[in-house]
Amino acid sequence: MANYIVLGAQWGDEGKGKIVDLIAGYMDMVVRFQGGANAGHTVIINDDEYVLHLIPGGIVSGKAVNIIGNGCVVDPLIFDKERRYLKDKGIPVAPDKLIVSDQAHIVTPMHRHLDKIMNKKIGTTGRGIGPAYVDKVQRTGIRAGDILNGAYEQIFNEQIRYYQRMSECIFEEPFIDINEIKTQFATAADKIKPFIADTVNVIAEAAVRHQNILYEGAQGTMLDVDHGSYPFVTSSSTTIGGAFTGSGVFMDFDKRIGVVKAYTTRVGEGPFPTELHDTTGEQLRKNGHEFGATTGRPRRCGWLDLKALKRSFINNGFNYISLSKISCLSGFDQVKAAVDYDAAGKPVYETFDGWQQPIEGLKKEEDLPGNARAYIDFIESYLKVPVGMISTGPARDHIIIRDFLW
Repeated sequence: MANYIVLGAQWGDEGKGKIVDLIAGYMDMVVRFQGGANAGHTVIINDDEYVLHLIPGGIVSGKAVNIIGNGCVVDPLIFDKERRYLKDKGIPVAPDKLIVSDQAHIVTPMHRHLDKIMNKKIGTTGRGIGPAYVDKVQRTGIRAGDILNGAYEQIFNEQIRYYQRMSECIFEEPFIDINEIKTQFATAADKIKPFIADTVNVIAEAAVRHQNILYEGAQGTMLDVDHGSYPFVTSSSTTIGGAFTGSGVFMDFDKRIGVVKAYTTRVGEGPFPTELHDTTGEQLRKNGHEFGATTGRPRRCGWLDLKALKRSFINNGFNYISLSKISCLSGFDQVKAAVDYDAAGKPVYETFDGWQQPIEGLKKEEDLPGNARAYIDFIESYLKVPVGMISTGPARDHIIIRDFLW
């Protein structure tokens, strides 16, 4: 039996999807515990690419039972669209392999509409995540279980009246077509019904049977609603604490895996001490294909911020690092990492000699350039946690394994 958790250690987009897919082939269950369709996981297997937003990344392996936990917010329309997308790509999605918590809250078209007109400054995806969590907290939301018993219709109509007044009177924005969204939502709600169940008992029973369980985080630690760069954060708990509340099951994780990108990116507004506004930043964006899987927006790019990562490691208790996108640093004369901030809040850098050799696809540590190994060793030394995996490219087998998890 092994229990693992994979979390983003930065502002998201660290490459969690690949690691989840890699580990999921050895797991009996994969649990997603927070967020919604604002996430973007890309899995590449051979020449096939799978872009997922709501359904856990473990679905691609075909072995694991995948759970969308009670801490998530679920859009039935996007759920059905993603299910059909996977089916078209040869990945069957059935209730025996994918279960939605009956306590998960539902994202409605009204949430998406309000998100788009309210949160332009923060830079949300416009998927309705924040407004859905607001309804959850003020106890006016729809739970997935309400779809099973039909109780959602009354709450849905109440949301229409409330959000229509808010849109037209407060924001002076025209509302969406009510008849259209009623028809669309009713159809999607009917499609998601067979997947809804009490996931707390399902997860607990798997633990009692000593099955291998993987918890999958979305976004990243620095976007946590409590511990991130507030208010430029997401609306859920992206740190390890969210795993317990968002699944309803305590899990003693053998490996707490922090996925760390070899440089730093973020999407949307908010502080970013190591951001580069020059040709180096542009080159990082180009090398890393740094465009959002959910929105397509270009990501802001900069050097690795080890000082910020220290806090992330305190939040999560990581005991294993999966380092990603080291190959994107090839070609730079120098590579930098922030190890502190000065009195003005500016980053203080440690500078390393760069390397010119392309390293994408390497599978042996000894094949890495010496300067790349020195950079990795410094990260490990600074964070005082071993680097167990080094991802050298987007494909599933583009990886160096230092510490096997299976």
